[in-house]
Amino acid sequence: MALKSELMASSLPASAASKLGFDAPATAVAQAGSGQSTATALVSNFSIVTSGTGGVIITELRSPTVVINTSGASCNVYPPVGSSINGLSANTAFAVGNNKQAYFEPAGTNFVGILSA
Repeated sequence: MALKSELMASSLPASAASKLGFDAPATAVAQAGSGQSTATALVSNFSIVTSGTGGVIITELRSPTVVINTSGASCNVYPPVGSSINGLSANTAFAVGNNKQAYFEPAGTNFVGILSA
């Protein structure tokens, strides 16, 4: 998938590019903790979790999000407050194992999560 900047360079309006494209990859550290309130907020919709044993939280409902976990441990990905992933209860984590990738597509106030093999 293209970066937002690449889409805008090809004449797509910024509002459409922000819904379709990805930010430049950013690194994140999964905060140790036991819940959504202590998870690290993702600053990019394309994030690489490089360390930590806790969780990260998706901050935007409007764009697809990719999380790549290279932390050496499983990482919990939380939806935005009040949302859910794959029909789980609201605010419940989706586990992404070490060296796995997950793609999250927004669907209203929920997300469809696809985990790599």
